[in-house]
Amino acid sequence: MNKYYSIIAPAKLNLNLFIKGKNKNGYHLLESDICFLELTDKIYIKKSNKDLFNQSKTPNNFNIDPNDNLIFKAINQFRILTKWNIKFEVYLDKKIPIGAGLGGGSADAASTLILLRNLYNKEHNIKKIDLSTLYNIGIDLGSDVPACLHSKDLRLGGYGNKITRTKVINNYYFLLINPKINLSTREVFQQYDASNSNESNIPDARFGNINIHNSLLSSAIDLAPQISSVLSHLQKSKTITAYGMTGSGSTCFGIFKNINEIIKFLEFFNKQDNPNYFIWYGQKKNYNMNRIRTSKTLENIV
Repeated sequence: MNKYYSIIAPAKLNLNLFIKGKNKNGYHLLESDICFLELTDKIYIKKSNKDLFNQSKTPNNFNIDPNDNLIFKAINQFRILTKWNIKFEVYLDKKIPIGAGLGGGSADAASTLILLRNLYNKEHNIKKIDLSTLYNIGIDLGSDVPACLHSKDLRLGGYGNKITRTKVINNYYFLLINPKINLSTREVFQQYDASNSNESNIPDARFGNINIHNSLLSSAIDLAPQISSVLSHLQKSKTITAYGMTGSGSTCFGIFKNINEIIKFLEFFNKQDNPNYFIWYGQKKNYNMNRIRTSKTLENIV
C-alpha cells in the first residue's frame, strides 16, 4: 500500500524585530531573536499519479489556495533541482493562522523540503541532497524558510539569511492572540516606509537577555487597529512577563510563568474583547529534522 509520510511544521515567534535599513536591492535589513512553538501544522504526503492538494476543515478557516501555495512551490523547486519527476498527493492539517506573523507558510515550505529530501535520499544512495541545497531552495521561496528549516532558538540578521544559534529561556508559557486579520508582509513593510519609519511608543521589555521590540508595530497598527487593543489588554496583566507583536503582525503574544496566569488573563480578556479571536497557549520547543513519520491513513483528521 502506498503510505503517507507526515511531518510537523512549527510556528515561528519573533520575540523582537529591529529594522536596520535597506540594502542596495531594496531588501530591509533586520535583526531578530526567534523561537518556535508547540503550535504546528501537519503535512501528509504520498506518491500519486498526479499532484493533488487537500486541506483539513477547521473552525478558523485557515484556508490556503490549493493552486498557489508554498508547499507546492517547494515541491516544484525541488523537482527542478533534482529532476525527480514524482507526483504527490498532499494533505495539510492547518493550525497556524495565515498572515499572522507566525511564519506558517514558510514553516510548511521548510518541512516539505525536509520531507522531500528524506524521500529522495532514500532512493538515491549515490547522489544525495545535502542541507545547504535545501537552504538555497528555501531562500528563493521566502526569507523565513531557512530559519524554519532549523526550527530552533535563533538570531537572524541580514534579510533573514544570516542565522546563528541563540538560547531563549525555557519553562515559560506563551499566549498568542490573533484578531483574525490577514496582514500582508509586503503591505506592512510598505506602510513602514511610507510612514517615514515611525517606531511604536510602547516601551521595550526584557525577557532574559532578549529585548522585546518590533519596528513594524506602528505600521501594522495603522493597517489593523485591533492590534493596539489586544496589546492594551496584555499590558494590564499584573502577572505578564513581557508582551509584543510577532513578525509583521497581526498576532500579539504574552509571556507568562505558568498556565494558570494565562487562564486568569483570558477570563478577563474574553469579557473585554472579541471572544472569536484565535487564541493559543503553550510552550516553545527546539525541533530537529528527524520528525518524519509514516502512516497508512490520515489519522482520522479529515
